[in-house]
Amino acid sequence: MSVLEFCRGMVFRATGRIYVPPEIKRAPEKKILHISDTPTEFYPAVKDLITELKPQVLIHTGDLADDIKLELDPGKSTVYRRAAASLIALLEESCAGKIYITPGNHDMASVIDEYSRHARLVGEGEIISVGDMSLGLAHRVKKLPVGTDFNLYGHNFHPGPRDDRYRYLNGLNEVNIIFYPSRRVYKLPYPWSINAHRKMDAYYGLPGSI
Repeated sequence: MSVLEFCRGMVFRATGRIYVPPEIKRAPEKKILHISDTPTEFYPAVKDLITELKPQVLIHTGDLADDIKLELDPGKSTVYRRAAASLIALLEESCAGKIYITPGNHDMASVIDEYSRHARLVGEGEIISVGDMSLGLAHRVKKLPVGTDFNLYGHNFHPGPRDDRYRYLNGLNEVNIIFYPSRRVYKLPYPWSINAHRKMDAYYGLPGSI
């Protein structure tokens, strides 16, 4: 990465956006985009990211509106419904041919199902196929299946098994891009402000698990 690209990346992170390097946008392979634990403040950046990347497959591993801690505050179901509907519409307006959503602990699966037209609701521990790859999906790492080519999850900062971290991709830590058929993985950093928008350290006092 050049100095100019590095500086651009820093500016993007400081202003709540995700920088996609030119070599990623120009890559001729198909792309899987994996995100997780998205606060509503981050939705415009998600839209910009999808527009730039043009992935064939979109995967969200839970907590669609992560600033709305529904598990801790069920009374916010109405505001959650509006936010989830907004994000699902954003995902479905993209050029992605396949969209998979695994509910998190702050989601309502019934709401996701209600507003999904062609996005597929996937339970924790289920396995999907993309090309010749098997992908295990879950919100929590402990719910992931075994024997897959990749495991995608979120929820907290758990890095996955120490001896097998290449196959365990945490969408809370970074934005993950899997190229196929090569299976090359590229990780993009989130904006610096995202954990504050996730309310990880403030009112709810949840530094390691959200």
